[in-house]
Amino acid sequence: MAVWIVDQDYRLIYANTAFRTKPPAGFPINSQSGDRALPDPSAVEDYTQWTRSYERALNGETITITIGATSYSVQPLQCLQGGTLAVITTAAPSDTDSATLFRTAIETMPDPFGVYVAVRNLPGQIVDARITVVNAAMCSATGYRREELLNQRLLDLFPHYANDGTFADVRRLIETGAPIRRTTTIVKPSGEQRYVEVHAGKLNDGFVAIWHDIHDQHQLNRRIRQQAELLNQIADAVIATDLNYTVISWNRGAEQIYGWTEEEVIGKRLQTFFETRFSDTTRDEAAAILRETGRWEGEIEQRRRDGKYIPIHSIVVLIRDEYGTPTGIVAVNRDISERRHFEMLLMKANQRLESAMVEARRQAAEILMVNELHDLLQVCQTINEAAGVIAFSLQRIFPHQSGYLMVRQPGTANLNLVASWGATTTAPPSLTIDQCWALRRGLIHRTCAGEGLRCAHIRTHPDDCTCCVPLVVQGEIYGLIHIAGSELPRSELIVMTGDTIKLALSNLELRTTLREQAIIDPLTGLYNRRYLESSLPRELHRAQREQVPLTVAMIDIDHFKQFNDQYGHDAGDVLLRELAIIFREHLRQSDLACRYGGEEFVLILPGINRATAQTRLQRLRETVQRRQIAFAGQLLGPITISIGFVVCESADQTMHLIIQHADTALYTAKRSGRNQVVDFAELNFSPSNEGNE
Repeated sequence: MAVWIVDQDYRLIYANTAFRTKPPAGFPINSQSGDRALPDPSAVEDYTQWTRSYERALNGETITITIGATSYSVQPLQCLQGGTLAVITTAAPSDTDSATLFRTAIETMPDPFGVYVAVRNLPGQIVDARITVVNAAMCSATGYRREELLNQRLLDLFPHYANDGTFADVRRLIETGAPIRRTTTIVKPSGEQRYVEVHAGKLNDGFVAIWHDIHDQHQLNRRIRQQAELLNQIADAVIATDLNYTVISWNRGAEQIYGWTEEEVIGKRLQTFFETRFSDTTRDEAAAILRETGRWEGEIEQRRRDGKYIPIHSIVVLIRDEYGTPTGIVAVNRDISERRHFEMLLMKANQRLESAMVEARRQAAEILMVNELHDLLQVCQTINEAAGVIAFSLQRIFPHQSGYLMVRQPGTANLNLVASWGATTTAPPSLTIDQCWALRRGLIHRTCAGEGLRCAHIRTHPDDCTCCVPLVVQGEIYGLIHIAGSELPRSELIVMTGDTIKLALSNLELRTTLREQAIIDPLTGLYNRRYLESSLPRELHRAQREQVPLTVAMIDIDHFKQFNDQYGHDAGDVLLRELAIIFREHLRQSDLACRYGGEEFVLILPGINRATAQTRLQRLRETVQRRQIAFAGQLLGPITISIGFVVCESADQTMHLIIQHADTALYTAKRSGRNQVVDFAELNFSPSNEGNE
């Protein structure tokens, strides 16, 4: 028996399965709540008869109509909260009581059913809906007993309706009469949430609603949508075929990778439009592995729609049914063009990195050798010592080249050879600035076979490349590094090495100059008193250690003050320099001559005993007396000197005591008439004199 209920707008509120599957003639099949329960208007007679029957029943009249071979009972249904519905059945009901008919109708509904009345505030606004009628299905769906539902407010039971739009639709339904058909949820007291589809129609100042439980279908649809969306979101091509490679599934990724749309390939065999190249295996071997193991994976090349072959990483899986029988094939193919591109870039980057690392290690080794050169030059004490260090180090720094280092003579345009290395270059002993383009321009000058002007000083093979690097210190040409070979090293290395050498050598010369200024008397070129005071203790200690005598003589120019007064201080300076020349002529290499101050000098004569000292000092005095010294075109008067000396032969003598004894002997020589040599040991002292001594 078909049963359905319509509201005052003839909209379907409830319909049982019999009505939905086999409605009256002209009615649509599977009508849903909210649809108008009327036949097609083109069937004018049936359409008119049904609308009149609905209208009469809604006005309280019970009628029976016959359409075709079927009779229908159309009865009014007075709702408990007021209002009338029309109940239609294909057979006359046994109970014509309206309330009993209403309760029977809703209780037999398999879907949850309810009648609701609007709840308004003082201004008349709809703020909620109160439940007045529910059926057993509604109790089962919500998890509440009937007495827990009746007279309850909708939002008290389901407060989330205020936020998900459900109550907004209910308010609009009551205010405008627009029927509701929406998906929402029912939350049971246990917290379980189920999806339902609500069909509601207006009834006086309220509404009636049927809640279809669509939870399982909703979950299934959601999973289907997720899987379909997931499949289409995958950038990889997912291709399903039968065992004959006829395409049965082709996702969006496959369209993007290969260019064919799903409509173009479904039902076609892959071989008719697809071409695959195997590199590490063959098609037959891959098919055999797939049959044996159910899976094959590898990298291939496949032709796209535009004819271009692209690299593909493919995973092919054999699909089986529950009995293990193969039913199809699924391939997941990934375009690895970008990966191949980045692999190529990475390989090139790794090659560049390896080359850079090799170069960095080479440069680090070069820098280490240059630093070692710098450290060695810092401890060199002479230019000759530094030259040996430079030749050794440049052979290590430039092992594949040869060359030489030239240093400029101060105040001239000439450069002298300091060091050379390698066997292919002949180094000139000297050159002038005009012979080198680098020195003339103040810039690095490079040449290779047949290219560039060669400097005049270069004597290498004509096929060799050459490089001349000027060494400039404080804007002045200091020297030159020349390098030659089949190939030249980095300019940075050459410049760095040249800078290290020029700074080290200039510093060495500066240190030598400063040391000489500190210990050399600038007027005479003899050692000064400071050097005497540092050298005499050393010589005294050596004489005591070697048990040899040490003679110390103090010399004073006789009447030097009167000489200066008569001839002037310039003549006095000439006299002092000439006396220094005489000392150098008569002294051994091991002897030491120092200007002690003014016209006084001290001689240190290691290994000289008393007799020898007497002889040598007498000869020195005589030489000075015989020497004719000219100044300003005239001969200066005869010059004499007085000498006092002491021979150190005991271990208890100190530097100060020795100087004091020599000075005492000198004082005695000057007091005794000057121009004589006095030995301190020959002096006789009274106790009082010794005390004064």
